[in-house]
Amino acid sequence: MFASLEILRMAQSFAAHAATRQQAIAQNVANADTPGYRSRDAVSFADYWRATQSGAGVPQAQLIQPDDSPVSVSPDGNTVSIEHEMMRSVEARQQHEMALGIYSMSRDLLRASIGR
Repeated sequence: MFASLEILRMAQSFAAHAATRQQAIAQNVANADTPGYRSRDAVSFADYWRATQSGAGVPQAQLIQPDDSPVSVSPDGNTVSIEHEMMRSVEARQQHEMALGIYSMSRDLLRASIGR
């Protein structure tokens, strides 16, 4: 049972992905008035997991990519929508809370199995 604690590594990676996503959202909001700025988002969790588990150190910049489906484009070429970023922020927070919940439940299960 204790030989493979993959669920803990995955929960940690899920939380790190949420943090990367929040970073991209914060950059988008900070550049909401920058002409020509293209909104960005983190890669999908599946791509994030593959990249971070490969063993090679992946730069943070490669884990954030331009958003392929901008909600709107302003006349100055900016694709940031504050409302859309707020929704993304809530999704990232929920993702982080889920990762912490998985980590917590796994920890409790391990404690119960060793009798603590």
